[in-house]
Amino acid sequence: MSSLLVITQLSYYTVLSTAGFLVAGYAAGVLHSLKKVNKVLADYPPEVRVLEDETPTLEIVIRAPHLGLLKIARVSLVCDAGTRISEYSVRSGDRTLEIKVGLNARVGTHRINTLNLHFHVLGGLAEGLMTIEIFSEVRVLPKFSAGLTPYPVPGFRHLGMGPSKTRGPGTNIFEVREYMPGDEFKKIDWKATARLSRLAVKEFEKEMHRDVIISLVLSDKFFYPGSKALENLLREVCKLASGLLINGLHVRLLVVSERGFLLSNKVTSANKIGELVEVLSRIEWPERPLMTYSALRVASWLLLPIVVNTCSTPCVVVNIVCLEDLSDVEAALRVFKRLKALSHEAIFVATTPALINLRHEEVTLEDLSSMYQEVENLVKLSKKLPNSVVAPDVSAVVLDKVLKLRVTA
Repeated sequence: MSSLLVITQLSYYTVLSTAGFLVAGYAAGVLHSLKKVNKVLADYPPEVRVLEDETPTLEIVIRAPHLGLLKIARVSLVCDAGTRISEYSVRSGDRTLEIKVGLNARVGTHRINTLNLHFHVLGGLAEGLMTIEIFSEVRVLPKFSAGLTPYPVPGFRHLGMGPSKTRGPGTNIFEVREYMPGDEFKKIDWKATARLSRLAVKEFEKEMHRDVIISLVLSDKFFYPGSKALENLLREVCKLASGLLINGLHVRLLVVSERGFLLSNKVTSANKIGELVEVLSRIEWPERPLMTYSALRVASWLLLPIVVNTCSTPCVVVNIVCLEDLSDVEAALRVFKRLKALSHEAIFVATTPALINLRHEEVTLEDLSSMYQEVENLVKLSKKLPNSVVAPDVSAVVLDKVLKLRVTA
């Protein structure tokens, strides 16, 4: 009886050991097969474009052997501070994985370089991470509503309320004056000559539109993940540009950040404002915002050649800047002096994320107390800068200021 019991126990342990060896062997075989998964092919869109408040979606198809063995536990992306996954779904086949990733992306351009798939096999007996390189760009365009009508400023024709009149080649008569030696004979007005009993000539007019350059200098403070300051500021810039175009001015946009600069073509009508919106959507997000700010100093060197290239006559340069310290004020003063030396008008709009959010977002008393020091410093620095304003509602204040300008002789 006892010998039978021993044989039974030995058989039980033998079965367990055999099963263990079989499972271990199967697991080893599976893991060996999974080494081939590293040789994958991934299909994905190189670019996704959406409007603000829409959800960009990346649809990625991965092809490799033995994908049916994987159980995807989590999907993650290596991306910048302005992008995060809102939802995802995975559909698996024997040799394919179809992954649909919905993103919460801020206005601007985001580059996604890596897709991480966290998986397990055999019910959790083995776990792993599959890293797949992808090179996809997500671009989010700002959304705004202009709602502006032409601004009726008396006598504003010479600065863009319709074209400006100056002497030059044209078909309309600018004035009739007395003949001067050197005038072309074809310009002689014979009727006026007969009436005045002396030679008189016609001066014709040419029509010219004035130019406005908007220089937007973005501190990395505008790229903090928890703030909507960038979207609110870009919305103000779009409304300002729309108002200027509706009132007959031509607009060119320069955007400078810590990662480079963007420059639009000159836009000459309100129905082409999409060209400016396109430039704003190309603002590149950082992987993480920097704590040092040099964009304004870079802009001070870029701006002058752009103005010279754009404006054949005196124009208006609107500088939207975030002043951090006295070095920023010195850079802005350098811009002001150079532009004034060439007879251009320079307007500085000093703003910060706190000030922009104060205008567009609901804030608590605690928020107000944290904003106070930032806004106080901004006001103090702006007082050292001529022709500057501190404004949360950038579009309304600057549009009013530009349209009231007069060209002085």
